[in-house]
Amino acid sequence: MIPVIDRYLLREVIQNWLAVTLVLWAVVVANRLARYLGEAAAGDIPGAVVFSLLGLKSVNYLVTLTPFALFLGVLLTLGRWYRDNEMTVLAACGTGPRELYRPLLSLAVLVGMVLALASLLVAPYTARTAYELQARAESASELGGVVAGRFIEARRGRLVFYAQGVSAAGGQLEKVFVQSLSDGQLTVMTARHAYPQSDAVSGESLLVLQDGVRYQGRPGEPDFRVMQFARHGLRITEMAAVKPESKQDAIPLRRLWSSADTKDRAELQWRLSLPLSVVVLVFLAVPLSHTSPREGRYARLLTAVLIYMVYFNLLRTTQVWIERDKLITALGLWWVHLIPVLLGLVLFRLQRLALRSPVAERR
Repeated sequence: MIPVIDRYLLREVIQNWLAVTLVLWAVVVANRLARYLGEAAAGDIPGAVVFSLLGLKSVNYLVTLTPFALFLGVLLTLGRWYRDNEMTVLAACGTGPRELYRPLLSLAVLVGMVLALASLLVAPYTARTAYELQARAESASELGGVVAGRFIEARRGRLVFYAQGVSAAGGQLEKVFVQSLSDGQLTVMTARHAYPQSDAVSGESLLVLQDGVRYQGRPGEPDFRVMQFARHGLRITEMAAVKPESKQDAIPLRRLWSSADTKDRAELQWRLSLPLSVVVLVFLAVPLSHTSPREGRYARLLTAVLIYMVYFNLLRTTQVWIERDKLITALGLWWVHLIPVLLGLVLFRLQRLALRSPVAERR
């Protein structure tokens, strides 16, 4: 049976935590949505995959935001209790900050376990799926975005398409201009007709040009060549370059666990640090939320944000140090978590000393 005070505390903390999570998640998702819409408008990705990519990316955002949101949820709840003198009433009844840890740390451990599952298994899978989807979408958009009378860039400007007309069926381009830059060599091709085609063996996308001329090199140079062709296939995508698992956040857990590479070890410690940071931040939130009624509910909010920024950036910086062999892998990120724990212990000590002061006794 959960005590009444514990239920009351958990209900308020969870409400504030969910509200903060929703606001923060909406902000970062809106920012990512604006970026994807810009890429879709530029023809880099098809508009049909924007929300699919957004849904996959939002999982990683949710995993990263959860520790901070719960941290703020506890601060907002206890800050209101101090403002409304509820903490004073609880202290008179024998319930102090130490008794608050029982429900709060239980919630933190439960959230940390769920977050560990998401960080170690779910987030890498969604990241890997998002990279694969984006790679396919960018490949498809290189041809699918061609419209009559408009220059379309692909491969970040290294490939330029132009078609004067498009057939009514949308499968054939008329009077096509193509410019490509590969290994420092410029190639320009013009063709009467062109149509997209997928290679049955490699799965690569091709643009098949018909009845055209190919100009390779720069005019006036010894290697400049002009060739006429009846049919020429231009490779659009490079399937070998699409390696989603080369991204650190997309590497599966089993590979990280068995790897001796410093980058993989640093990534594994980062994923484990996210659920651990939930417990650490909740421990810190209790003494940090201590305020007088005149200070208000949000008195410690700016301080909490600054502490979290330092904590988070130090974790990221230490991860880079491990990747570059500037720090012992065994020491890793674990020492960073001790800093907020020690800060919480110091705050507890200072508050106890303040209560024992002569001024506090006269009051």
